Amino acid sequence: FDHVQAARRQPGSTFKPFVYGAAFAKGMLPTDQLMDQAVEIPLGGKQVWRPTDGRTPPSDLPMELRDGLAYSKNTITAQVMQQVGPARVAEVARALGVRQSKLEEVPSLALGTSPVTLKEMISAYSSIVNLGRYVEPVLITSIEDRNGKVLETFAKPVPEEVFQPRAAQTLRNTMRGAVDRGTATAIRTRYGIQADVAGKTGTTQDNTDGWFILMHTRVVAGAW
Repeated sequence: FDHVQAARRQPGSTFKPFVYGAAFAKGMLPTDQLMDQAVEIPLGGKQVWRPTDGRTPPSDLPMELRDGLAYSKNTITAQVMQQVGPARVAEVARALGVRQSKLEEVPSLALGTSPVTLKEMISAYSSIVNLGRYVEPVLITSIEDRNGKVLETFAKPVPEEVFQPRAAQTLRNTMRGAVDRGTATAIRTRYGIQADVAGKTGTTQDNTDGWFILMHTRVVAGAW
């Protein structure tokens, strides 16, 4: 079974960069602040969505957006989603590379509730590294026979401008925080990677799904 292109799983917090990317494209800054407080978002009728950060209570203190992403704060991300809207977040995710899976345009999309594939997520993160240019992933570049004769070659896809370069750069800079001081510091402390990298962790309820995607200027690697 193809767990890269066929398996659709909830991406959890690895989806959050699309929320912040939409915010930066709108003009918000990594240093903008929101209150880390209990959040209630009406869903229509009597339904109310109350996102929390597990057993960690809100601090009731202001928090910068860059820290909200670095420490993967659901309360902050949900408020950012309120300001940009689910439709815009879904639009950004599709543009960057999440193009085969259906995204439910609801507030909880901010926390990665719509199932996607690993290929889509890596493609989208690659678009961030490429400063807003999407390149269709290619698995096979050429086919040769046993004598080395080239039977077929496949041209490299033409990059597609899909997102504001400045917003993409701001997002990538912000995602360095997860590795340098946030939820992915094990990349530095446990695995000893000291290169200029950025990334994002992601888990769903009871760690049913565990994700990590790491970005470098030359390679993007992801695992589910």
